Amino acid sequence: MSNDRIIIDSLNRKFRIPSPTNLSEAPNDIRIARKSTPWRIYFNMLGTVLPAFFLLYTSLFMMIGIINLDPFMTLTGSICTLPLMVILFRLHRPKLIHVKLALPDDEGKYLHPLPNGGSLQTNVKTNFTRFIIRDDSVLDIPPSKQLWAFFISVISIGIIISFIFFSEFSQELGIILFIIVAIPLWLIGFSLPVLAWWGTSTQFLGLPTRRRDAESWLLAGMAAAFPAFFFNSFAAPALIPEIFPQWANDLCILAFSAPFCEELFKGAAVAIFLPSIKGPKHGFQIGFTVGLGFALIENFQYIGMSLLGGPLGITLTILIRGIGSIPGHAVWTAITGTAIGWLAKDIEFKTKLEWYARNWAIDAVDIVEGLGIDVDGDGDLSGYDDARFDFDDMLSEAYSKSLETEKSWLLVDNYGVLMNQFDDTNLSKIDTFDLKNISVDNINKSNLPSNIFLPKSIFSALLLAMLGHSFWNGSSYLSEFLPEIFGLGPGYTALISITWSVILITSILVIAIRLLKEVKIIDVN
Repeated sequence: MSNDRIIIDSLNRKFRIPSPTNLSEAPNDIRIARKSTPWRIYFNMLGTVLPAFFLLYTSLFMMIGIINLDPFMTLTGSICTLPLMVILFRLHRPKLIHVKLALPDDEGKYLHPLPNGGSLQTNVKTNFTRFIIRDDSVLDIPPSKQLWAFFISVISIGIIISFIFFSEFSQELGIILFIIVAIPLWLIGFSLPVLAWWGTSTQFLGLPTRRRDAESWLLAGMAAAFPAFFFNSFAAPALIPEIFPQWANDLCILAFSAPFCEELFKGAAVAIFLPSIKGPKHGFQIGFTVGLGFALIENFQYIGMSLLGGPLGITLTILIRGIGSIPGHAVWTAITGTAIGWLAKDIEFKTKLEWYARNWAIDAVDIVEGLGIDVDGDGDLSGYDDARFDFDDMLSEAYSKSLETEKSWLLVDNYGVLMNQFDDTNLSKIDTFDLKNISVDNINKSNLPSNIFLPKSIFSALLLAMLGHSFWNGSSYLSEFLPEIFGLGPGYTALISITWSVILITSILVIAIRLLKEVKIIDVN
């Protein structure tokens, strides 16, 4: 009552304007529905990758300026980099939601003032509360069948335009059509396959995923492309002996440097999420998504360059990268993510990491306050004043702590009808039983997929990922180089290269499908 405002009108009448209800803590059992907008994630992805790609080159420009001690290049690169970083931070800033909740209550009121002006009037007495929560809505991706149908349509359009382009009777029409659809074909071709694989893996694994978590994994994969790009641009060429011919130089970059640094940095991107990883299946999901984020940046460049090859060149590049290179990046990183997931199941290890992190933070406070800066704002320079963390107590708490209850989010359609998070008819065939409640001995092993070796050691997983990546890159290069060395004509060279590409793509698709099947039961092994 004391915070209510009193106003007096011209007739000397007093009116009391009640103050808005103060913010309170959100209930633990609240469930919030949100209208399903499955294609929104696609446009968010496009809005992220475009500034991220240009940021890659502006930062490279700035790095060259620093290396060459060129203040103009450094300053120009910095000026161009800053707005791109602002755009990315703004796109991915934490999203908060102001929830206003009115529940029937005989002791409540009919009218509730709102903080931004106006009021809420109810037909019955209600108790009004409001609180701020973080947007933890579930990941909403279009059905995988729909995504792959769009991908096939893009390839079909590219093939049709290619026929028109190379036809003697309609070449001019083909050129006009290609000019019209070139940019849309580029933008859709580099991004839609990534979303299709993302939707397929997420729906198949069936793990409820928060949208902000999934976007952060994808963004981490994009960020991993930056150090890998710099390593391949500066460090790798410097390590290759100058006496090497050009073909050996290219082979070293493709088969050794790129697999080593790319898988290493992608693995590091997955490791950032170690505190939140729940197990090997979750680690596989994060690794797969990080790999897709990396492929998204790489795709933008490769498919953009393929525009110079006309409609046939860009169509073949979209097809090969869409069903080959993209799942390749995802699979290799998923292997590393699975190993990190096994490590995450070690409660003692995770608790030790948390204990070290907290103690390092405490030591930092002690050091800063020792320099005369009151960093904790307590009015003295005595360092960290609260109780220090005991490892045994933290470990005991970690073992006894149950899973944290999170606020549930639901998806509804345009008519308010509740939707499944993964709206796919095949899901009923996939999740027919709950493996967590079935012992391994009771599972019919004949119905399970044959295992593919998934190492639990992070070192072994990284090595396997690097070897797989190296074999893909190296053999692809040699399938074009060796026929030329042996004097085969362009026709035979192209045939051998295409045949080998088909073999590689088929192999990676088989591996990806097998791994997705295996990882569904990996937590019970």
